[in-house]
Amino acid sequence: MLIPGLVCAVLSVVLMRTGFLAFFFLVPLGYAAVVFNSMFAWFACVIAIGLNAVFSLGMSLLFRGGISGSGLDIFYFSVLALGFTWIMAGGIIPNIRTMYRFIAAAAAGALTFFSVILLASRDPVLSGVIRSQVEMISSAYITSQGADAARQSFLERLLTPERILETITAITMRGGALVSAFFLLFISRQTAYIIARLFRRRPLSSTGELSRFHVPANTIWVLSVCLLVLLLSRLLKAELAEIAAWNVLTICAILFLAQGSGIVLHTLIQRPMPPLLRLLCNVLIIVLIFSPGINMFALGGLVLLGIAENWLPLRLPKNNGPASTPGL
Repeated sequence: MLIPGLVCAVLSVVLMRTGFLAFFFLVPLGYAAVVFNSMFAWFACVIAIGLNAVFSLGMSLLFRGGISGSGLDIFYFSVLALGFTWIMAGGIIPNIRTMYRFIAAAAAGALTFFSVILLASRDPVLSGVIRSQVEMISSAYITSQGADAARQSFLERLLTPERILETITAITMRGGALVSAFFLLFISRQTAYIIARLFRRRPLSSTGELSRFHVPANTIWVLSVCLLVLLLSRLLKAELAEIAAWNVLTICAILFLAQGSGIVLHTLIQRPMPPLLRLLCNVLIIVLIFSPGINMFALGGLVLLGIAENWLPLRLPKNNGPASTPGL
């Protein structure tokens, strides 16, 4: 049992440093929880955190990159690994629904994202790297717009590195970090279940769990209050209140997104479906999330569907048997 745990931990650390595949560095830890058990998953998580810390510190000493960069890497990896393992395996605080573990872990991940950006901006070396990357992206975009000198001049004034960094920071503080953390955790969880189904033929029990998820009744009022606070804070230029309102609003939207997804899954479960087709539906969900443009309409529609269930009975139980009361 120790060897598979070590393999999952090593894969997690390796994926963290493989470019685009770094997005899936949590998947091996999720696979450990799905295929084995809670204790095994926590073992893999602790080993992965230790290996990542040793590797990061070793690389910083070898290439003299400074302790600050390795410290941010260790902090980022550790927080997300612990939060994701809690989602998948539970065990730290019992009797908490998976969705609320998602929200707590996403909030911790969002604080981690923002802390990393804030600390990186204060480090001369890291801030220089970030600025050079932003300048490269801005220059490439301006160049791709054609040879119109007037248009290029306008874009050069508009897309300065300072403005781009300010926009990124503003979006990050106003729910962007929370959304990024949530979807990183969600995609990692779904991918872990899909891989477990492919290699171990294990049932995707998360589908049934999500299909029964209901947002607490008062959430719609929290959403309404947040919209009002957001409007007033913009009028009064109260930035802290606006940031708080955006983040609470984002949490409400995520909850209604889960409820809307539950309605769709409930509808699919009520209909007989081959296992392969059900697996393809899970893959389709991931594809939709990664498809620019389409994902915004799909996710927005699911949020609205989740909100609509506050007034419409969209998940009535299927009843093919006789009525429980005689004569009905």
